[in-house]
Amino acid sequence: MPSKPDSFDDLEPTETTTDDGGTDRIDLDPGQEVVGTITGLNLNAGYNGVVELDGRPMYLNNQLKNQIIAALVEGSTMGVRMSEDTETFENDDGEEQEYHPKEARFDR
Repeated sequence: MPSKPDSFDDLEPTETTTDDGGTDRIDLDPGQEVVGTITGLNLNAGYNGVVELDGRPMYLNNQLKNQIIAALVEGSTMGVRMSEDTETFENDDGEEQEYHPKEARFDR
C-alpha cells in the first residue's frame, strides 16, 4: 500500500474545467440506467451541479451530489497552499479587493 503524502509538494496538481456544454445530455426515464466514466464535474452548474459520464452531461439532484462527494472526496488526502503573492479583483460594488490565491492538490 502506498504511503500517504507528507507535504503539499508530494501531491499532484489538478486541472479543472467549468464546461458543461455537451450536446448529448443524459435524461433518464423511470427504470433506465447509465454507467460511464466521470469525465467532468461542475457543482456550480444547474441547481445541484452537473456530472459528465463519458462526455455526456447529466444534471444532479441533491442526493446524487451528496453521494458523489461521499464516494470521491471523503477520505481523500488534500493539501492547500496559500500564495505569499497577492492578486486583486473588482467586487460587485466596484471596489478593488486584494487576496492571496490558494491552490489545492490531491493524492490520487
